[in-house]
Amino acid sequence: MEFFHEIYSAYFQVVRKILLESAKSPLTTGEMKQISQSYAFEESFLSIIPKLTEGSWSSLLTPSKEKYWSCALSSVSSRPQELLKAPLTRLQKSWIKALLSDPRFRLFFSEEELTSLARELSQEEPLYLPEDFHYYDRFSDQDPYEDPLYRCHFQTILTALCRCPLFVSYESAKSPGNSHTLELLPCRLQYSAKNDKFRLLAVSLERGKTGRFYQLNVNRILACHVSKTPVPPRFDWDFTRYQKNASQPVKIRISRERNALERCMLHFASYEKQTVYEPDTDTYLCSIYYDPSDETELLIELLSFGPVIRILGPENVLDQIWQRVKRQHELFYERVD
Repeated sequence: MEFFHEIYSAYFQVVRKILLESAKSPLTTGEMKQISQSYAFEESFLSIIPKLTEGSWSSLLTPSKEKYWSCALSSVSSRPQELLKAPLTRLQKSWIKALLSDPRFRLFFSEEELTSLARELSQEEPLYLPEDFHYYDRFSDQDPYEDPLYRCHFQTILTALCRCPLFVSYESAKSPGNSHTLELLPCRLQYSAKNDKFRLLAVSLERGKTGRFYQLNVNRILACHVSKTPVPPRFDWDFTRYQKNASQPVKIRISRERNALERCMLHFASYEKQTVYEPDTDTYLCSIYYDPSDETELLIELLSFGPVIRILGPENVLDQIWQRVKRQHELFYERVD
């Protein structure tokens, strides 16, 4: 449902949550207000609750006792959650059909699931086709997403992700032809749009204890299988505790032009960051914490935002930005000449 919240809106989510909770046990108007404020806007309850208790939506709730309300659907079904499933629109089906042609999307599903999806959507036209897009700002040596062995490794990683350890045989880019075996606690899969590759972020497991942080290119995994070693007690699957960050975060100032804040928050969602609003300048100050191995990619991403952000530091990052901009300027005039 999260994918389609723009169609069904926050009000739909609030009413659905209220009905599901009131099917378990009756709710007061105060409890409905809390749900409304959690899933919609602060003032949404002023419109939603009166409609549910005495207005046009009142048939959805039944007064169970003084000041308590129950889900009316409970009287016609023992599984009201089934009745509250929102049907897909033709636009949504068309969008999913388009995703089926993306080999990266297909990695997250088994062959049986993909066959079932294709059968269910056989009568739908895809919203777009892969050839409708041209990528001009990323490397061409992407991972082999349709390779059966790559798909097998990816599915094994998904099985173990945030659940159990994983044995991995890995070939490092620094020593091609040589492999080494690691027992890892897989914390997250990360996709690099610039490199068009997936990475496995994991923490090593050595004699039952956690070790160092690893970032592995999935394509360089030669073999992997789930380990029977138990997860260490109280292990936190949040890998950022083990990740080595640069000594200083990159600091940027984000303007309010061209929806810059939302674009930055979405684009840098995979990074740990802190953002504060500065009323004096009517801008946002954002600190981005990153792994040194991601520095080049981060710099390229920052430059892609142009004048809506200003990079404030640290000095070594400013120097690299200056060199990149200078080189672009030189290349431009070389072509003009």
